Amino acid sequence: MESSLKRQLHQTVQHCVKKSKLELGAPAVKIAVPEGFKEFNETIGLPVHPGTGKETEVFDYQVDYFDAWQKHHKLILNKSRKIGATETALRIIAYNCLRGNYSGHRVMIVAGNKQEVANRFIQRFKSLFYKGFTDQDGREFKYEDIVLEETSKSCTVNNTYIQAYPAGEAVRGEENVKCVFMSECAFINLIDDSKVYNALHPNVANIADADFVMESTPNGKRGFFWTNWDANSEYHKLEQDYTVSIGKLLDTEFIEKEKKNPRIDFDQEYGGKFTTSLSAAFKEDEIMFEDTPINMYEDL
Repeated sequence: MESSLKRQLHQTVQHCVKKSKLELGAPAVKIAVPEGFKEFNETIGLPVHPGTGKETEVFDYQVDYFDAWQKHHKLILNKSRKIGATETALRIIAYNCLRGNYSGHRVMIVAGNKQEVANRFIQRFKSLFYKGFTDQDGREFKYEDIVLEETSKSCTVNNTYIQAYPAGEAVRGEENVKCVFMSECAFINLIDDSKVYNALHPNVANIADADFVMESTPNGKRGFFWTNWDANSEYHKLEQDYTVSIGKLLDTEFIEKEKKNPRIDFDQEYGGKFTTSLSAAFKEDEIMFEDTPINMYEDL
């Protein structure tokens, strides 16, 4: 009985080890998509405005995000809400997959605290290819030609394995990672979120030009997002507040209403300012420090 259990355990461990070693042996398919980011999106299909349901152009500030990602590889985006940053990030990943920059490697998309939340990002990523497209050589690619293998949390595109993960220490130890993208990483629901960052960061240690991108709206002066933004770190820092998208994805009337909304911290949610964590009992400007000697308990 004991030997049977040991044999089953050994088989289970070997199966897990085999699964953890990603094998992408097929060469990347040469897909003739444009080098320019705007032109690339025109080829695969432009973004759709969530409010109007109509296609929108790729705006200059979204190209700035793309350029910073491609040039610096290690990047922090401090962003306003509602400017299409996450959609842009998924399209940058799609660009690097289809152009072969990530071929033979793994892409990790880290979002939310639960797997079902992370899975939505994979669904959004795959939806970029639902309509298919025709490349510059006139070859037609349908969805099934682009997304070769898929589950609820992963897919394979042009010899690149893309998987979604919830933010937790389980992200540790993945191999052959060419890109880590973390969405809204200032809002990881942990007292000490550095455990997630410390688990993820070594995954790209063996590839010099691997991309490690952290994107978030601020959430107070706490956590690894704030620490890396505030410090003289390896990351290129890009800030995009609401003004970059006025008249594009945001309109002035909406912004004026948000400024008057007492339930939100406008400077933080839209202005890129690190003010107060959502879990804080007091705002930073409500706290005063007074350097007074305390000799007795009654002095407190």
